[in-house]
Amino acid sequence: VTIAQEIDHALWQERLLILIAPSAEDPEVVQQKQALRDAADAVAERRLRVIELYSDPGSDDATQLPPERQHAIRQGLGVDFGARELVLVGLDGGIKRRAPLVTPLREILQQIDGMPMRRQEIEDRRRAGIPVTTP
Repeated sequence: VTIAQEIDHALWQERLLILIAPSAEDPEVVQQKQALRDAADAVAERRLRVIELYSDPGSDDATQLPPERQHAIRQGLGVDFGARELVLVGLDGGIKRRAPLVTPLREILQQIDGMPMRRQEIEDRRRAGIPVTTP
């Protein structure tokens, strides 16, 4: 599976947030994953799926992809082996942001909320009387 295939699978269904680090135990990963847990409702509402890519094959985090899929995605993104970054992929499959792994989740969620398709989702939810979570 390549990054293109991973993105094609998510196309128009969900946004992707790809966390890239040497290991699942990396302090920046731990911090970002805690922020994602703390904002679980906002993450779910934005249809944001998290993909974790670790350089250390010894990481035993059950949520990470198999090594061969990680390698293909890493190659497709042009990510260095020891990189610490995040990549946001929109519903349309386009890369919307490449940023340091420590980028506050609030900034990512605000960026998503500014996207045209998300603005339409917000409007549709409001018209239907469904509350909208804010970052």
